[in-house]
Amino acid sequence: MRILFIAPRAMGTTNPNRQLTTFHETDVRILRELGHVVTVLPWHGHPYGRLVRSIVRQDLVFCWTIGDHSALGLTLAKARHIPFLCVIGGYEFANLPELEYGNLATTRGYILSSFVYSGADALLYVDPSLMHEAHAAFGQRTLFETESSGEFNTNEVYVPTGYDTEYWSSDGRDREDLVVTVCHAPGWNRYILKGVDRFVNMAEFFPDYEFHIAGEVPPDAMCGAPRNVSFDGWLERDAVRDLYRRAKVYCQLSMHEGLPNALCEAILCGCVPVGTPVNGIPTAIGDAGCIADDFPGISAGIGIAALSSSAMRERARNRIVSLFPLSRRRDELRAVLERFA
Repeated sequence: MRILFIAPRAMGTTNPNRQLTTFHETDVRILRELGHVVTVLPWHGHPYGRLVRSIVRQDLVFCWTIGDHSALGLTLAKARHIPFLCVIGGYEFANLPELEYGNLATTRGYILSSFVYSGADALLYVDPSLMHEAHAAFGQRTLFETESSGEFNTNEVYVPTGYDTEYWSSDGRDREDLVVTVCHAPGWNRYILKGVDRFVNMAEFFPDYEFHIAGEVPPDAMCGAPRNVSFDGWLERDAVRDLYRRAKVYCQLSMHEGLPNALCEAILCGCVPVGTPVNGIPTAIGDAGCIADDFPGISAGIGIAALSSSAMRERARNRIVSLFPLSRRRDELRAVLERFA
């Protein structure tokens, strides 16, 4: 099939030539490996003309997340009578107005999510919790008939992201006394949403450990932070992997997530995870790390994780390897696309 792939342009990177995030690039590669001809449209600014020109030659639209790009893509797909698939990655049905986060926190976002939710030919959720949020907001989707098979279903599918388990791996070096988190949090609302404020506060109680934050943060976030906190800024992929390979602990203390890519990649590199009990965080951690949502629990979790044996690191890694390999995403994307062939 000829597929138009639409996704928001990568944010935060210092590489001006990078247009998609790693997980978007992975999906493009998978679709091409499956034999499809893929046209990529990174959504940045207002590329309306390119969207109209591109969609004329396509058999299917594959879109990441819900926003202007997906609403327009869905409208044009319906006009051309071609299927429209949308990946739900996190914020689409979230509602945290106090942090100005989630489509449901604004009237405009609510309308966009409702439109795509009701009209998409298939919705692909990276974590089951996101499907539950959608149902809570809009109820169950109506049944769709898939033309190629004649079957009726809601076409809502749990398809988690997959990870390159060879690239994201330990290199066998001794672990340093490092605790790590990764974020894209240029504003304070995002900083709090991602739990970076709590991460920084924890550092004061572990003075013998270095706490590293990789990614963009508010410029004044560094003021008053404990001396053992390092703000590393945006790191490219190899540098992030090196940080994971050195660290003992990875923290994901977010208030809302999809299936956190950084968490899964850090676990694959040998970090023992500590996370909050929201959305896909416990899906990734399971019983191979520490899950808590208050200060005593998170503090104890970091302490336990820091002292964990190599067996615990291997156990955590094996969980990601078994649950979220690239082969699983490839197989499940193939199965979804075959419904519309």
